[in-house]
Amino acid sequence: MSPSEQAVAAGELPLSQDEAEHAAGAILDIAGADGVEVVVAASRSGVTRFANSQIIQNTVRSELRAYVRIAVGQKLASATTNQLDAAHMQKAANQALEAARASREDPDFPGLPEAREFGSAPALMRYDALTAVATPAQRADAVAAILRATEGASAAGVFETSSHAYALLSSTGMRCYDAFTRGVMTCLADNGDATGWGEDSSHALADVDYEEGARRALDKAQEGRGAIDMDPGTYRVVLEPPAVAMLIDYLSYAGFGAKQVLEGESFLEALAGQQVADPAVTIADDVAYPGSVGIGFDFEGVPRRRVAVIDKGVATGPVSDTRTARKLGGATTGHFSGSDEFGPYAGNVVLEAGDRSDEELLGSVDDGLLVTRFHYVNVLDRPETLLTGMTRDGTFRIRKGERAEPVHNFRFTQSVLKALASVEGIGRDLRAFAPEFGSFGSTVAPSLAVGEFRFTSRTSH
Repeated sequence: MSPSEQAVAAGELPLSQDEAEHAAGAILDIAGADGVEVVVAASRSGVTRFANSQIIQNTVRSELRAYVRIAVGQKLASATTNQLDAAHMQKAANQALEAARASREDPDFPGLPEAREFGSAPALMRYDALTAVATPAQRADAVAAILRATEGASAAGVFETSSHAYALLSSTGMRCYDAFTRGVMTCLADNGDATGWGEDSSHALADVDYEEGARRALDKAQEGRGAIDMDPGTYRVVLEPPAVAMLIDYLSYAGFGAKQVLEGESFLEALAGQQVADPAVTIADDVAYPGSVGIGFDFEGVPRRRVAVIDKGVATGPVSDTRTARKLGGATTGHFSGSDEFGPYAGNVVLEAGDRSDEELLGSVDDGLLVTRFHYVNVLDRPETLLTGMTRDGTFRIRKGERAEPVHNFRFTQSVLKALASVEGIGRDLRAFAPEFGSFGSTVAPSLAVGEFRFTSRTSH
């Protein structure tokens, strides 16, 4: 048995490489097609939810889907199925073939990538067997520890463990397989007057520090009592990792893809090669970075390269796939999202660590604000990287380098690039988060001290 088959037999993984190859093998040479590509995605997740400091739900869910993409000349179409038996796979292939024949020609379709051009991607970098087989009882024990750590407040949140496997096979010789696991905890502590937030994520359940996450939530809630009003305006801020992760997730969504560059919707279109952030700031898409979770190839089977979209403060270039790379006159970086409409996607965004402790970042601000996290974030202007949203679950005044009184939440309206241009310090401690958009990939972020951050209105709570 192959390693992936052994993992499936042990109940760890929802799909083996051999299962995927067997399912796809019969349709890769379907008559009438000039190119065939099959992606099989399988996942198994267990979620334990709690509210009012008690477990309210436990679910276990398995999903499987095969995506068949067929090219007939320059015509392209796809079909899906959630069954891997020969009949369902053949039906999906026939549907894709007929749809491709009836489609308009796509002059920008570069053809399916050839295996000999790219080689193989590293596999199983972020797979942990103990996480894959975590039981409801284990999750319940973790939640019990969270509830003990938040005693004195009402706690709500989730504890989730999951395993994910992906395979890609094509008529051009691509044979890719990878899998990863993830453990995630979130906790909202509410004492009736204030709320606090804690979360943690890792590919290995043993590395999810759920008790520390719960303690952070309780601390913010208890210290958040009696919040005061502050006038909106531009303040120096210390943004904790959840807030930073939210900003860079939206920055990536708004402008890291080559399709957005080609359509004039990305800051990279006008600012490539220019200094857009403090020289200490490097933001990359890097599946191999410590803490990142994901697979080593994209949905064309191309190994995912590290791409520093902002390198030492300089805007460099976007992530790309074969279609957009051809238009830009370069080589694909291995970031096809699976959708030509959406374009290439940066699924493992990392703001690289600095050299400051969180205490040093706080101590560097004489008068300002400490922000735990944001929510209700929306993009106002993609090329300007302008976002709006709300602070939440722990916003505090900073006085003489120390966290002081809690303040009511603010609405912010801020260009992410302008905030990054005024960075005054970067934390050395990184935390990993499930991404804001979808379940694939991760976001890794430190704390930041930012010299100018604009708050445009305040709330009464």
